[in-house]
Amino acid sequence: MMKKLNDKAKEGQGKNCGEDQAVATAPCDDASLMAENYIQEHKLPHSLSEPVVRGDDALKGFFTPLQSLPFFEMNKEKCIQCLECVRVCNEVQHRSVYTVDEIGYPALVSGTYDYRDTECNNCGQCVSVCPTGALRNLSDSGKLLSSKREKVTTTCSYCGVGCAMNLEVENNKVVAVSGAFVSDANEGNLCVKGRYGMEFINSRDRLTKPLIRRNGKNSPLEEAGWDEAIRFAADSLKSAKSKYGAAGIGTFASARATNEDNYVFQRFARIALATNNIDHCARLCHMASAVGLAMSVGSSAPSASTPDIRLADAFIVIGSNTTETHPVISSAVMKAKYEDGAKIVVIDTRRIEMVDHADVWLRPRLGTNVAVINGLAHVMLEEGLENEAFIQLRTEDFEAFRASVKKYTPEYVEQISDVPAERLREAARIYGKAKRGMLLWGMGITQHLTGVDACLALSNLFLMTGHVGKPGAGFIPIRGQNNVQGCSDMQGQHNALPGYHDIKNPEHRAKFEKVWGGPLPTNKDLTVVEMETAALNGEIKAMYIMGENPMGSSPDAREVEEGLRNLEFLVVQDMFLTETAKLADVVFPACSFAEKDGTFTNTERRVQLVQQAIPPVGESRPDWQIICAVSAAMGYPMPYTSSAQVMEEIASLVPSYGGIRHERLHNGGLQWPCYDETHPGTRFLYAVDFPTASGLGKFHAVEYADNGEHADDKYPLVLSTGRLLEHYHTGTMTRRNRGINMMKPEGEVEIHPEDARRFKVAHGEKVRLVSHHGEVEVKVKVTERSQEGQIFYPFHFAEASANRLTGTSLDKQSKTPAFKRSAARIEKIV
Repeated sequence: MMKKLNDKAKEGQGKNCGEDQAVATAPCDDASLMAENYIQEHKLPHSLSEPVVRGDDALKGFFTPLQSLPFFEMNKEKCIQCLECVRVCNEVQHRSVYTVDEIGYPALVSGTYDYRDTECNNCGQCVSVCPTGALRNLSDSGKLLSSKREKVTTTCSYCGVGCAMNLEVENNKVVAVSGAFVSDANEGNLCVKGRYGMEFINSRDRLTKPLIRRNGKNSPLEEAGWDEAIRFAADSLKSAKSKYGAAGIGTFASARATNEDNYVFQRFARIALATNNIDHCARLCHMASAVGLAMSVGSSAPSASTPDIRLADAFIVIGSNTTETHPVISSAVMKAKYEDGAKIVVIDTRRIEMVDHADVWLRPRLGTNVAVINGLAHVMLEEGLENEAFIQLRTEDFEAFRASVKKYTPEYVEQISDVPAERLREAARIYGKAKRGMLLWGMGITQHLTGVDACLALSNLFLMTGHVGKPGAGFIPIRGQNNVQGCSDMQGQHNALPGYHDIKNPEHRAKFEKVWGGPLPTNKDLTVVEMETAALNGEIKAMYIMGENPMGSSPDAREVEEGLRNLEFLVVQDMFLTETAKLADVVFPACSFAEKDGTFTNTERRVQLVQQAIPPVGESRPDWQIICAVSAAMGYPMPYTSSAQVMEEIASLVPSYGGIRHERLHNGGLQWPCYDETHPGTRFLYAVDFPTASGLGKFHAVEYADNGEHADDKYPLVLSTGRLLEHYHTGTMTRRNRGINMMKPEGEVEIHPEDARRFKVAHGEKVRLVSHHGEVEVKVKVTERSQEGQIFYPFHFAEASANRLTGTSLDKQSKTPAFKRSAARIEKIV
C-alpha cells in the first residue's frame, strides 16, 4: 500500500503551485497563481464532467466528507487528485493518515471518515497545500478568499520554536492563519495551536479597560480610565518603595512578551522601583539548563539550530515529549530519520509518541536521569567511542570525569533505573559512533531536584564526543514559551544585566547606569518561588506581574494564593482576567502579539519580527507603553517612542544583539550573536572555543542522588506534570479557542492499567487526586503510556490545577521546583 501511495503521490508532483505550498515544486509564476486563484474561487467539482463512481453505496461513500472536527474537512467532489495532501502528510509530517483509494482519491488509512481514527495531529498542512478547496478550514471565519485578504507575517506566540506565520485579516480581525515561508525555524510548517489556536485574539474575555479597586482590598475591581489607573499604580508603588525599600517589592517579567517589553520592564524594575527582585518563568522550566550549561561551556545558549536538526545523523531525545510540546521541531527530527537515515534514542519514563520512531527507547524510573546519562558515558569510554582529539584540544578536567563514571556500568545503572543493560549499550553506541550527534532535552530533565546535575551530565556527553561546534551537531534545550530565550537575554531575572552582563561587575554596572541615568540596586535578589514565599511571610509587600499567571504556573498554588492575598498592593498586566489578575489591585489590559510590534527570540537564538496585524482590542496597550507610563508617573520617564527604538538601545548595550534592527528581520530573522549591522548572524556556536575563562569546555563529575518525594503507604504513586499537544501554559490562551478546547476540555490523570485495578478505578471515572500539598478532582485515563506506579497530569486546567499538588522544594543550584516528582494517591469519590 505504501508503494502504491508513493507512486500515486509522484504522479501529482508539481501540480500545486499554491502560495501556502509546503512541498518543494517548481517556482510559481503569475499565470499559475492566477489559475490557482480561479480554481479556489470557482471550486468546480471534478465530478461534473463524468460520474466518478456508480451505485448508491459508492456514491454515499464518495460524497461523505472526511472530517477532523472542528478544524477541517475534505469533500472529494472538489478534489482534482493532485495528492498534495497525501504527500505533505507522508513526506513532511511523516504521519500515517492518508492513503489512496482504488480510484485515485485521498482516503484515510483507517478506512473511516474521521481523522481521529488515524495519527492525525490536526496540523492542517494538508489543508494548506490543497489548491481547490476540497480540504476546507472550518475555523476560517472570513468571507473573502485567502488570496484576497490582507496577510501580515509575524511570529507565533505559543512555544519556543518561533514559527513564522501569516495572520489573515478582514475588518480589523484575524480570521485565519497560514504558514509563512520566511524562516528556517519552521519552513512554512505550523502545529494545531499555531494554525487553529488564534481565536483568543478576538475573545470576548479580552480585557479592554484598566481595572482598579477604588475602596481597598475588599472592594470590587472596577473599570477606570488610563490616567486614573496609572496614577493609582504609581502612587501605591512609590508608597511601598518608600516604606519598605527595594527588598519589599517583587516583579515578574514575561516569556510571552517581546524582547522590547521585557527590556523596558527590567529597566523600570531596577531604576524606578530600585529592586533586583525580578524573575520570570525560566526559573520554573529551563533555569537548570542555563546554570548547567554556564558551568560547562560558559553560556546558557543552545548551540545548534533547526537546520542542524535536519542534518544530524543521531539524536538523544531526553525528557522532551517533542511531538506534542514542539511538533514542528519533531518534524525536523523525522525528516532527518526518514529522509537521511538518522538514528533516534528516546529516554523517557512515558511511552510518548516519539518512541514509535525511536531505534532505542530507554524507560528509566522517574528521577534516575543522572545515573542513565552517566551510564551512557561509561559505555562510550569503555568502547573507545570518545573523541580524543576534541577532548585534548577543547576541554578540561576530563580525567576526574572519567574516574567518576567508572562505577556506572550498564549493570549498575540497570539496578538503579530498570533500564536493561544491553539497551543502554545500544543507545550509547548510536550517539558515540555518530558523525553528527544532537541532544534535545526538555523539562523532564530540568524540573527535578537534580536538574542541574542532569544538564551537566548531558554536557559531558557532547564534550566527550565532540558533537558540538559544527553543522548538524550540538544541543538544544527546547524552550517552552515563545520568548523565554529572549526574556532571559534581556535579563528578566535577578542575577545579571541584559546580555548576561555581570550585575556585580563595577564596569558592567557603570555601563548601564550611564544609559539609564540612575544607580542600579544592590539588594539581595529573590527568585520566583522565593518572592512568592516572601509575600506569604510578609517580607514582600508589593508586586508587579507582567504577563505571568503564577496562580497556575507556580508550585503549591494554595501558598501562592495566600501570598498574593497577603500583599498590600498587586499590579497585574495581562490580556485576560487570569486567576492571578483576579487578586490584583490594578489590572492593566495588554495587547496580544497580533496588536503590536517587537521581536521574539526562539529556542535557537533566532530573533524574529512580531508585526502588528490589527488595531489594539478596546483600550489595550503594548506592554512596554504601559510600563513607560507607570514609570513616568513615578518620576522616572523613559523616552521611547517605538519598539524599534527600544531595540536600538538594546543593540547599543548588548554585544550579541549589536546588529539586530527591526528592518533587518523581515526575511526570517537573525540568530545571535550578531555583532554589527553587516553581520549575518550565527547558526551554530562554539566552532573555535567556548566562552569560559580558559576557552575550554569543562567536564563535571556528577553523582546520582535519589532526591525528591517518594511513594509510601499513604501516597503510593508518584505524580509527574507536563503539557499536552492541544494546550499551552496555564490555558489562558488555548482554552479560549473553541476548537482546541473541544479536543481537550478538561485534564485527565494518566494511570497504568495495573494501578487502575489496584485502586479500583475505571477509565473516565472521576477521582480525587491527592498529594502532600493539596487535592483536585479529575477524570481517569487508563493507559500503558505511564509506568506502573507513576501517574501523569497536565497543568493547563485552572479548575483542577496540577500545581495544587506540587511542592516548593527546589534544586539548590537553579532554584527550580521539582514539578516532575510528587508523591500522590488516588481516592474514589463516594
